[in-house]
Amino acid sequence: MNSLIKESLIILTALVLTTPAVTAQETKGKDNVLIDYFKHNKNIKDAHAAQLRNCVIQGIQETGRVELIDVSTIEVLALEQQRRASGELDAAGDTERIKVMQQQGANALIQGEITSLVVNENVLKSDNSKYYTAVVAYTLKVVNPNTGKTIITEAFKHGDEFLNMQTSNSPEEAIVKVTQLAVRNMRPFVEKAFPLIGEVIDKGEVKKDEIKTVYISLGSIHGVSEDNKFEICIQREIAGRTANSVIGELEIESVEGEDISLGKVKKGGKELFKAMENKQKIIVKSKAKGKNIFGDVAI
Repeated sequence: MNSLIKESLIILTALVLTTPAVTAQETKGKDNVLIDYFKHNKNIKDAHAAQLRNCVIQGIQETGRVELIDVSTIEVLALEQQRRASGELDAAGDTERIKVMQQQGANALIQGEITSLVVNENVLKSDNSKYYTAVVAYTLKVVNPNTGKTIITEAFKHGDEFLNMQTSNSPEEAIVKVTQLAVRNMRPFVEKAFPLIGEVIDKGEVKKDEIKTVYISLGSIHGVSEDNKFEICIQREIAGRTANSVIGELEIESVEGEDISLGKVKKGGKELFKAMENKQKIIVKSKAKGKNIFGDVAI
């Protein structure tokens, strides 16, 4: 077993044993998420890896969904990264890194690995002038420090689709343009990795036997914003297990406070009315949006 694997196991084991459990439903506000340095092979420059990582950070921050903690802003972890790169890592460094992670109260750790970054030189037939395009591929993994288990792993590839192809006058410009595509691809990833789960707490507008609007227990401290979409589910306990049955969908109409929002019921208004009349437990779960042909989040 090589030294890098040993270090990872030491860190992961300590996190599992010492970090208090937090679940999506128990979280009071946004998750604290630590984003680590990105791994990459020697063919990729550190500056280019940092550039992609910064775009990923920007995209995650723009969702407003989590409190993102960059390890580069934490002096001990930044020094540890330098020592890791120079081969001077020791057990004391691991211990200090774990201690700092615990102090930050991270609910999750995002790890990134850049698998390829390729710049292509192209020639226009009309005048033999050169232009450049780039393709970058990478994976993001979210680890639950409470269990050591992977929450989600997602692979990304930018610059390979015709409509997303970025032409540039230099290799460096091509890399800048292709890494910037990561910014707008983070929202679906965040929705999958850090779904919001709340409860229906009261009726809003009701017409006959159909609910038109409803109040939910999520608000500004959770990063909820207008137009966010949620699935409406009936929660049941079956043989000691929790089962959620989707009965509808709502869209946030207005954020009313730190932990309350008004949602417009788009589907399942009658089913929701029956469930509330029967005093069933009704939860809402944030719904990841898809992408359009340009790679943007669909509205």
